[in-house]
Amino acid sequence: MSAFQEEEQHLIYTRKYMELIIKEAKEKLGEVKGNVQEALSQLNDKDSSLGYTSALSNVRFLEMAIKEVDTLNKIMGKPYFARIDFQRKGQNYTDTYYLGKTSLYERETQEPIIVDWRSPIANVYYDGRLGELSYESNEGEIEGYLSLKRQFRIEDGKLIDFVDVDMMAADELLLEALSGKADTRLTEIITTIQAEQNRVIRADLNKPIIVQGAAGSGKTTIALHRLSYFIYRYRDRFEPEQLMIIAPNHMFIGYIADVLPELGVDKIRQTTYVDFVCKCIGKKVKVTKPEKKLIGLINHEIEDEQMVKWLSYFKGSLKYTKLIDRYLKDLRSELCPRDDFYLDKYRLITGKRLQYLFLKDYNYLPYYKRLEKIKNVLQTDVRQKKKVIFDKLAKKYDEQLDRALNIRNAEKRKTKVVQLMDTKDERLKQIENSIKTAVKSYMGKIKRNTLIGYYKELFADFKRFAEYGEGLLTNEQAKFMFQYNANLLAHNQVEWEDLAALFYMQHKLFGIDKQFKAKNVVIDEAQDYSYFQLYALKKGLETEMFTIVGDLAQGIHSYRGLKSWEYLRKAIFPEANYVTLQKSYRTTIEIMNVANEILSLMKEDLPRVEPVVRHGKKPTYIEYNSTLDLVEIMNDAIGKAKAAGYRSIAIIGKTDHECKKIRKLLTDKSKPPIQLLKENEEIKSDHIVIVPSYLAKGLEFDAVLIVVMDETYTRDELDLKLLYIAMTRPMHQLYLIGQNKQDMLLEGIRGIEIE
Repeated sequence: MSAFQEEEQHLIYTRKYMELIIKEAKEKLGEVKGNVQEALSQLNDKDSSLGYTSALSNVRFLEMAIKEVDTLNKIMGKPYFARIDFQRKGQNYTDTYYLGKTSLYERETQEPIIVDWRSPIANVYYDGRLGELSYESNEGEIEGYLSLKRQFRIEDGKLIDFVDVDMMAADELLLEALSGKADTRLTEIITTIQAEQNRVIRADLNKPIIVQGAAGSGKTTIALHRLSYFIYRYRDRFEPEQLMIIAPNHMFIGYIADVLPELGVDKIRQTTYVDFVCKCIGKKVKVTKPEKKLIGLINHEIEDEQMVKWLSYFKGSLKYTKLIDRYLKDLRSELCPRDDFYLDKYRLITGKRLQYLFLKDYNYLPYYKRLEKIKNVLQTDVRQKKKVIFDKLAKKYDEQLDRALNIRNAEKRKTKVVQLMDTKDERLKQIENSIKTAVKSYMGKIKRNTLIGYYKELFADFKRFAEYGEGLLTNEQAKFMFQYNANLLAHNQVEWEDLAALFYMQHKLFGIDKQFKAKNVVIDEAQDYSYFQLYALKKGLETEMFTIVGDLAQGIHSYRGLKSWEYLRKAIFPEANYVTLQKSYRTTIEIMNVANEILSLMKEDLPRVEPVVRHGKKPTYIEYNSTLDLVEIMNDAIGKAKAAGYRSIAIIGKTDHECKKIRKLLTDKSKPPIQLLKENEEIKSDHIVIVPSYLAKGLEFDAVLIVVMDETYTRDELDLKLLYIAMTRPMHQLYLIGQNKQDMLLEGIRGIEIE
């Protein structure tokens, strides 16, 4: 029997075993559902605990069985993608492992039929070369000999082909995978994970990691696979709901939606930064659209542009953190109890003791939760001491009554006794009332505010604000910032850059609700975040476990965002591992060579991106003379891309305004239909997408048309990054369409085909 026939037989066996497991599981599902209903119906006062336990255990089994059936059904068409043959040192036989998206064991022998790609032995497939090697497992370092690495092409449950992998064959397999279409490649990355990507996925899970990943390096999918690996490793300690992805926008969440279930991480929370912060602060905050500022800066339409840029950066700096800390110190002082606490005329707790509790004993808590603790202390003290006070008061009046009863004059004696009895009753009522109101009255003296109220207070008095900014701001900067934010807050608005301060103040003042906290966080497009935002997230979520991925070359929000990964490590994540991924797996060598020319024009010292494996057509420059000419050129380019079999095609304009003009030129009767993509919108399948350059980050398409009408690209830092982003979106074909080469800085750039 040939090797191909043997592999066919093994695939048939695997699928039949999976079908058997599914059948058994479905039969058990019916049985368990009946057990759950029976257990619930039998619950009564006598045996409610036993009945509840029985119902609960059956429900858990039910959930596990449903999950197993769903998982096996998902992989039925392609149970595994690779095989390795490995002989452990000191062992006289070779083990064969088939690698897939999940594990499957034979019930009787517990021998693996399929091994999860996240398992320790699978590391051999991604990192190992044929020959002697070792890998880390739960048992420690395992040494042995790898004699076979085989990759399969399986479609609809049938073996199409396989190849035994050496270095040349690995390149061929990678080339084949990268030659696929953009809408299918994302979910199949585990079959072609490269060694440097695998190292990021499996890097120390107990440390944060920062990844500088070039455009097309797979940094987003690597981050998602790292989460999947984390869940696999710590599945007994963490639920998927304890993990969170902070995405750049809703459109991006839709873009990754298909890959998450494939990785078994579909229960992970997915959110945007704005949505997350607004949920955490628990108030509806009107946040100005950040694109408005970006477009204003692109078109140089903002008054005081340099000061606005400075302010955006300052709000995201750790200097602003210091200013907010100074303000919070004053707020802490204002909230700190100082007066003695009395119940009527009786002093129960000294102000000094309450101050010590607030500032020292409870300093691990947010300020308002410290006040709740103080309130509980007061209430407890009142409960414990009221009897003592009543007894003391009763004893006092009883002694006076005893003396009054010794008065010889009957009339005087009667008057005095009645007076004492009335006074005693009145005092006891006073004490009773004081017991009801003392704590509320004491706590009511402490001035309180809302989060937004406190933020408004910061910009209510310039003299006070300037004191907080002393040594951090010049007088001119303080005046500009004070007036700028006061104007925003007067309209009950904040901007994107203010959210770091608000989140941080929420954490310090009120705390972040437990339901919003996460143990492990992935932040994509991290270059657009600020130092203060990341610092505040770390503090507020109370975790170090961040996977931070980004590309400084795509930092179109650098006026507010990160400028150095090294500073991020030094100032905020000193324990973080730092990795660079400079190989691009998205674009062809020809497209990346041209994009690298644009990269070299940037001020930052950024290394050239290394395109791998795949050649294709040179980027094509097409010049037009009129709008009619432009329409014909775009339709022709789209037609050629469709004829080449490309399914996802995008037209990229510089801004939303430019994209709207392009959209007007194209008829509504276009086939395929056209979608003018907006933020928070999902890409519709089988549509030609028109998208502004700043929204194209993180997306990829089979073919891209970069079209310039009125909004040309200059050598301005922001323009260079927008053009670089646009150029690195296509996998296979890039068209550059303008009225002259300089519209896209193409003068003197080699590697372009002129049409």
